[in-house]
Formats: sequence, C-alpha cells, structure tokens
Amino acid sequence: MVSEISESLDKRDAPAARVLDEKLRRSATEVSMARSRITAEELEDLRLSYDISSFVLLWAPGPKERADDPPEGFINIYEPAMQQGLRLPMHPFFHEVLKDWNLAPCQIIPNGWGQMVASYLLWVVAETRGNLTPREFESIYRPCRSLGWYNVSPRLRSEVGNGY
Repeated sequence: MVSEISESLDKRDAPAARVLDEKLRRSATEVSMARSRITAEELEDLRLSYDISSFVLLWAPGPKERADDPPEGFINIYEPAMQQGLRLPMHPFFHEVLKDWNLAPCQIIPNGWGQMVASYLLWVVAETRGNLTPREFESIYRPCRSLGWYNVSPRLRSEVGNGY
C-alpha cells in the first residue's frame, strides 16, 4: 500500500515519499493499537437502531483486546457502513461479493457500502433481469484499494465483459 503511493510520486520527490511512507506506517500502527470504547449498552442501542436480529451475536472488545483483532468467528463492522445500508445478518449477495473479492466487511469504506447497496436496490427495483447476481455486479464494479481500505469503483470500459 505505502509503496504504491511512493511509486506514484515523481522521482525528484523521493525524500517526500520516504516521509509519507513513515507517516502512513506510524498512522496505521496507531490505529491498530487503539482500543474500542463501545459498551455493551451501546451495542444494544445499535441493535435497535439498525434492526439487527437477536440471532446475531454482538461483541465489544475487552480492555486488553483490540477491535481490529476479533475472536475467531467474529468480524468487525463499523457503524458508518451500517449508516450506508449494510445490515446484519448480511444479505447473501454481499457475502458472496466479499468472498469473491477476499475482503472483510470492515475493509470496504462506508461510501463503498453505499455504492454496493444502492446498485443492488436499483437493480431489484428496475426488475429488468431478475435479481442482480454477484457475477453481474463484479462485471461492472471492482474493489479499488486506497490507503489500506477498499472502495467500489466502476470497471473501465475495457474491463467490462460482454453481455452486461
């Protein structure tokens, strides 16, 4: 990630690239060491706000645990993704797209979730070809990495397969 940014800088900016590399590495380390401050009560408020099924187990990291390192069988979800339309339990369509892209839900930026949800809903409302399949979605959109996160970007015209 950091090297991608450095390579994109002009050769004459090599010192600036090294400074940027170091700042990004430090920032990523600080974020990963941050402790979650969410309480069990706040989790229940989120459950109510986003109509999360009681079958979905919500977990708040303890004082010696990190939010970016959940126990086995758990995933991280950030509230801004929920604000953009991600819901739990996750719809099979989104689960399949993430599985194909080899990404966890917390790796997609909130606007990316908004794009995915809106695309799916618009396709369903239009009802032109039945439900949108992950394959059809992936023929139009691709994950695009930026500073360790992923956005959902339209494929370039040359990348789009025939038939969609």
